[in-house]
Amino acid sequence: MPREIAGLRVRVGGQDAPLYFVSSGQINFVIPIGVAPGQQTVEVVSGGNVISRGNVLVWDFGPGLAVSDPRPASMQGIVQNQDFAVNGTNARAKRGEVISIYATGCGQTQPALADGAPPAQLSRATATVEVYVANDKAEVQFAGAHPLYPGICQINAVIPNKAYLSGQSPLYFTVNGMPSNAVAVWIE
Repeated sequence: MPREIAGLRVRVGGQDAPLYFVSSGQINFVIPIGVAPGQQTVEVVSGGNVISRGNVLVWDFGPGLAVSDPRPASMQGIVQNQDFAVNGTNARAKRGEVISIYATGCGQTQPALADGAPPAQLSRATATVEVYVANDKAEVQFAGAHPLYPGICQINAVIPNKAYLSGQSPLYFTVNGMPSNAVAVWIE
C-alpha cells in the first residue's frame, strides 16, 4: 500500500501509515504495526507541512464488522458463503458450511506482517477469536490476515448446525472477549 496519495501522507505516532483512500473529505488508512497501544498523535501532511493534527486511542485489537447494506432492517455483513457467493437474501449460507467473514481489528498475527503488504504466508491472529451466530458459538477454522488486503482480517467459521438458525440471523465476533458490532447473515 502506498504511504502517499494525492500528495498527502498520514503519520500515526510518528510513523507513516499505509493508505487505502484519500479524498477531500475522507482518508482511509491502516494503523502501522509498530505503533504502541495508547493515545497517539495523528497528523495529515501535505508538502512536508502538517495540515491537520489530532489524537487517536490505539488498542492491541478492536473488532469491527463492516456492512454492505447499512439500512437498519438489513445491516448485511460482508460475508462470503462456502460456494464463494456473497451472502444475502438470495445467496444464503447453509447450516454446517463454512463462511468467510471480513473484519478489522483482530490484532497481531504470527508470523508478523509488514506494514501495508499482504502476508507472504498464512498469518494467524495471535489473540483468541470467537464467532457467534444468533448467540450460538461457531467453530472458527481460521482467523488472521486476509491474503490480499492489508489491514483486513478474514475469519472462516462453520455455521452451527441448529434447526432454528434460519433466515436473517445476527453475527458478531470477539477478540480476547472484546465484542464487535453485530451484522446480519442469511441462513438457508
